[in-house]
Amino acid sequence: METFHLRVFQRQVLDQCKFLLTAANEINAGLASHNIDHVLYAVQNLLNAGANISKMLWGQKGKLANQRERLRQSIGIADDSPLRDVNMRNNFEHMDERIDRWWAESKSHNHADKIIGPKNSAIVGMEPTDMFRMFDPQTTDVIFWGEEFNIQALVTEAQRILPLLQAEAHKPHWDEPGR
Repeated sequence: METFHLRVFQRQVLDQCKFLLTAANEINAGLASHNIDHVLYAVQNLLNAGANISKMLWGQKGKLANQRERLRQSIGIADDSPLRDVNMRNNFEHMDERIDRWWAESKSHNHADKIIGPKNSAIVGMEPTDMFRMFDPQTTDVIFWGEEFNIQALVTEAQRILPLLQAEAHKPHWDEPGR
């Protein structure tokens, strides 16, 4: 990866980190105002920004991991970074497919969605596949069909790499002759 190519990617990852952190602030604002739609809107935006970062760092479905290694190394991203996992974003992004699959596979066709609160105080006795978007503000876990994803891990990783990205953005965008 040439330096200018690298810098363009770094700037895009920087933008998405800022968007992710803005979404985290919006989650808190939605929680403070008891606005479920605001919270879930912000959760979805946070997951989207995280997935966009993942695509920059590894390519879609990890197909460009080798080509993007220099980018990951430049900002200290390990392969086990929480930014790599896009499964929860996919649940939100492909809601139509999830609804069709739920309809085909659910035994009872119960449906719970847009739940904000502790996961252990949710509806008792429902199958995990009958429970769609849930956010536990105490743990910062997003739960969809029983699958859990901790968004604080994304926020922490974005906060960690933000100063690294800002430093990289101030470096020259081209290689010096003879180097």
